[in-house]
Amino acid sequence: MFKNLTQMANLMKAASNMGERLSKLKSDMEHRRVRGRACEGDHQVLVELNGLGVVQTVELSDCLLHPDHKSTAQRLILESMNHAVAQAKEMHVHGVRELTGGLDIPGLNSILDELAR
Repeated sequence: MFKNLTQMANLMKAASNMGERLSKLKSDMEHRRVRGRACEGDHQVLVELNGLGVVQTVELSDCLLHPDHKSTAQRLILESMNHAVAQAKEMHVHGVRELTGGLDIPGLNSILDELAR
């Protein structure tokens, strides 16, 4: 029983500053950046997101602005967006795992694993 009380005390201590740590994590994620890039020959798209997945910039090669390259531009934008979103999710999951510091919160690991996919 003492072991359970110790675990409960550790959980309460960790939970007491969780709100502050969550705010800091959100702020960190707002300021961190990930990039997704897709290329096909001279055609290139670069997308930059913050750690929360909000698009910050999109850059296109000039040649992609030609009407004949519309489908290539669309495909490369999707590819670069998907790449950047995957990185942002991974960064966010890593931050949450660090935040929880190994606390055994039922179901959390499976939720984070699913989010990272």
